[in-house]
Amino acid sequence: MKKQEKTIRKSLALVFIPIFIVIISISLIQNNSQNYLKKEYEKIRNNSYSGKITSLLLVKDNGRTRPILIDNKWEKEIPFFIHEKINIGDSLYKKIDSDFEYYVRNSKTDTIKRDVNEFYRKKYFDKLNEK
Repeated sequence: MKKQEKTIRKSLALVFIPIFIVIISISLIQNNSQNYLKKEYEKIRNNSYSGKITSLLLVKDNGRTRPILIDNKWEKEIPFFIHEKINIGDSLYKKIDSDFEYYVRNSKTDTIKRDVNEFYRKKYFDKLNEK
């Protein structure tokens, strides 16, 4: 009985390990393709939003990011170092064709600028420069 189990496990391993390796290879190739990088870069770039921060959601802690509630409608994850600097009533916006989002602080009358597309922009332009 144990010999049969060992044979079955060995057979399954010989089938599933190559399939697993092929799936990982395909995903790595696809994630580094120029078309994929361009699509992700433009997806972030063409996104726009704005609103007033209505809650800092201090109960939730997601490691390096913290959630905020915008206009009592939708949550947005932001870096913890920005979360510590903003207050309820401050505003957040990102324009179309921009890689930056802005946090307008009412209490100190200044703005925090954050590059939200740095990763895909760098990878996409590096891929373009390879040719």
